Amino acid sequence: MIKRIIYGIGCFLVILFLGAGMFLSYQISVLRDRMQELEENAELARQEVSALAASKNQDFIFERYEGDELVREHYRMTAYGSDRIVLRQEQEESSASGYLIKVKDGVLVVYENGTDTVFEYTDIPLESLPSEIQTEVLFGKNLKNLDELYNFLENYSS
Repeated sequence: MIKRIIYGIGCFLVILFLGAGMFLSYQISVLRDRMQELEENAELARQEVSALAASKNQDFIFERYEGDELVREHYRMTAYGSDRIVLRQEQEESSASGYLIKVKDGVLVVYENGTDTVFEYTDIPLESLPSEIQTEVLFGKNLKNLDELYNFLENYSS
């Protein structure tokens, strides 16, 4: 009779330890899955932050038509958060002086600002410029004076 009780207690302990082992292995697998999910979310958050950090102080140009006239508004991203982005409107420089670089037939052409008078034809292809500069030139890149113009042309001519 005592042997039966000892065997019964032994079987109970074996079942108890097996059940506890299975429960703990299940908990460990759940925790492992949760840790993997958190690591993936953290990696995604790092990518988003690095993308936003690269975007800070980036210029944005919004265009709209007022009647027949195209109006350009320049904005700069000054701050960002998880639920908002702060843009500061940049004031247009006086268009009466300076130079405007545009693309014509795939190459850069320099105009006197405020007029349609060609100041200089260049042989600089649009594709030879970095992508950021290509965007600026496609929208019309303003340069304040002759020094800025020649520095720009010197930097990007072959």
